[in-house]
Amino acid sequence: MTKERPHLGWVRFITILAGFVTLLAILSTWVDRQVFDTQEWGDTSLKLLQNPEIQQQVANYAVDELYANVDVDGELKQILPGDLKDLSGVAAGGLRQVADRGAMEALGNSQVQNLWRNANEAAHKTLVDLIEDKGTIVTTGNGQVTLQLKPLIVEIANQVGLGDQARDKIPDSVGQIEIVDSEEISQVQTVAKLIHGTALIAAILAIVLISLAVFLSPGYRWLTLLWLAVTLVAVALLVLVIRSVAGNIVVPELATPDVQPAAHAAWDIATELLKSIAWTVIWLAVVLLALSWLISPTRPSARVREFLAVPFGRYPGATFGLLGLVAFIFLLMGAGDGRGFLIRLVIVIMAGIGAWFFRRQLMLEYPDADFAGLREFGERTREKAKGAWAGRPKNISMPKIGSKDGGDGGNDAQAGPEAETAVLPNQSAAPAAPGASRLDQLEKLGQLKEAGVLDDEEFAAEKKRILGSE
Repeated sequence: MTKERPHLGWVRFITILAGFVTLLAILSTWVDRQVFDTQEWGDTSLKLLQNPEIQQQVANYAVDELYANVDVDGELKQILPGDLKDLSGVAAGGLRQVADRGAMEALGNSQVQNLWRNANEAAHKTLVDLIEDKGTIVTTGNGQVTLQLKPLIVEIANQVGLGDQARDKIPDSVGQIEIVDSEEISQVQTVAKLIHGTALIAAILAIVLISLAVFLSPGYRWLTLLWLAVTLVAVALLVLVIRSVAGNIVVPELATPDVQPAAHAAWDIATELLKSIAWTVIWLAVVLLALSWLISPTRPSARVREFLAVPFGRYPGATFGLLGLVAFIFLLMGAGDGRGFLIRLVIVIMAGIGAWFFRRQLMLEYPDADFAGLREFGERTREKAKGAWAGRPKNISMPKIGSKDGGDGGNDAQAGPEAETAVLPNQSAAPAAPGASRLDQLEKLGQLKEAGVLDDEEFAAEKKRILGSE
């Protein structure tokens, strides 16, 4: 005896496993793109500098380094006339305020922002080359990866007229932020390569597990798709919660209170890609929900399947050609990224297999489907709409604007006749005046029909009554 839901235990296990693998894929893909994608790193660094809180911290750092390496007081004594040399200290203090404002203005300038982005991309490219053993950096001794910010400090010094002094007197070691040193290289290479492989494998495995769960659930695939969609939504929401909670835990641990606003902003920007990936998974779950409804045993979905059976059954070449064009465009959108293209290719293959099985099911369910069913549905809809229009209330009078007490008081003589003109749909026409001929009655009946008071059926019934009366 065949079970009602075969492989139910396996399907549930695979669904839960797909959820865990999807969680791993989301986190590893985020780390992978942040570590290996130089363009993504550059975009993130630019967004960081454009944040006001981070701009303030970078400006303070640059001005601090400028004053620490350039004797501003001594430089002013050389510039000021003899009588004003004693005021060089006061001038230097005032110049510090000017430098702070100038630094903020400079960091909002596109040229300075490009310097910042170029420095970050150069450091990132060096790091990636080092991890992948593509560069010429010595990985022992003093070999390290640093972020060079001296050009940024010199550019800010130009804002207050000390650019030449900063360029000559600030050593190259100033403004170097160490990202990784030689002692950490081997550990970084191991972890990064592990993440690099995990991101691709986990993403492909999640897609395969989803497809396998659907394949192993004949007769209740729509329920499996529903469970998978709920699982994916739960995983994506968990990622968003982790992002929020982790930020509130990590930032206070790593940043002092005075720089925590900038640190929180940096966390939000750095994890924006993680949020985007989580939302992509949610939209994938929405697609699975739509497919679940499409193959469910409900009457509306059955009508949609009956309609789809026509192009899939009678015009399979054109239908699959159109789907192939959509798949080709989908692949082209990921052509710039080898790993992303491979994931998209797996999705297209699985979707193609699913479309083939869907067509086979449609042919079993609606072997003789044509557009006659759609035409019948349209005719039934028109008949219902026509019946609803015929049964509408006719000539309902509205109270006159400005009348007292809703039109019942003050103007009774005018409101009375209008209130008596309402005619119900099944009510007979107003009786003719005594002594009126049938011709007069028919003429008034025609006027009522032209005015929309009577429909065709009511007009015919009244006409028959008048002609049949003595």
